[in-house]
Amino acid sequence: MILLTSPETVTGRTEISVYGDLDVITGVELRRVLGALTAVRLELDLAHVTFLDCAGVRTLLWAHEHMRDRGGLMIIFRPSGPVLRLLRLLELDQCLVIRQSSGAVGTGRTSTGD
Repeated sequence: MILLTSPETVTGRTEISVYGDLDVITGVELRRVLGALTAVRLELDLAHVTFLDCAGVRTLLWAHEHMRDRGGLMIIFRPSGPVLRLLRLLELDQCLVIRQSSGAVGTGRTSTGD
């Protein structure tokens, strides 16, 4: 399930929370939601994602590129244990901005120092 937690603000920030599986079905829904956004800063809360497959990973990479192509930034917040483990195994913490409540996990090569 995709939940628009915080609608776009005048500062160009929006937060989206994902619940359950991030797979081919949820990925299509997430792409649809992201395609309609005009925000320049996307905070993607993955704390409640219990399963992430290759289609979900492709969706995260697409979202990262989509935001970057528009001059924006995507930050993955509070990834669940399984999500963080897979992102680290794939070394995606080297290019994606990943944050937990205790601080940065991956700062990504494209980080703007946020």
